[in-house]
Amino acid sequence: MIVLLFLLLLAALAGVLGLVLKITLVIVLTAMLSVATLIAIGWLALRHQLRKFQRAGTGRLGRTTIDVGRPSRDLPGSHDDRY
Repeated sequence: MIVLLFLLLLAALAGVLGLVLKITLVIVLTAMLSVATLIAIGWLALRHQLRKFQRAGTGRLGRTTIDVGRPSRDLPGSHDDRY
């Protein structure tokens, strides 16, 4: 920390403090933008994978149809045994 203050003091004495601060600002903002971009890409990739996983899971578990056998007329009480 003391070294940083000493370097800033030397830059101020040399008359290039504004230039040093501008360069530092560009470096810090570039790093922040890079981190924010990586976080956004990671979040979108995670969301994509979760939705893909949910779509794959609903194909097997969320079925709305019922498979039935062949229709038959031999159900109890379907015909009259009186004759």
